[in-house]
Amino acid sequence: MLRLGAGAVILEDIKSLRVKLEDGSELGIMPGHTPLIAATGDGLLRYTTSDGKQELNVKGGIMTIKKNVVSILTTH
Repeated sequence: MLRLGAGAVILEDIKSLRVKLEDGSELGIMPGHTPLIAATGDGLLRYTTSDGKQELNVKGGIMTIKKNVVSILTTH
């Protein structure tokens, strides 16, 4: 599951996710990822579901990963 700011939630079965971090690098996330807190940067959030690849444009914020749930608090 992927939670975004402003109450948006993506409940699809996400196979993988890539997000840009504040330092400009990208982080790949798959099910079972270790818990993490990180600052995200502006850019595309890319994720893959059984329906294919999807993209969202997000602003910088804070991301947490816990128990296969990725939450990103962002202004956009």
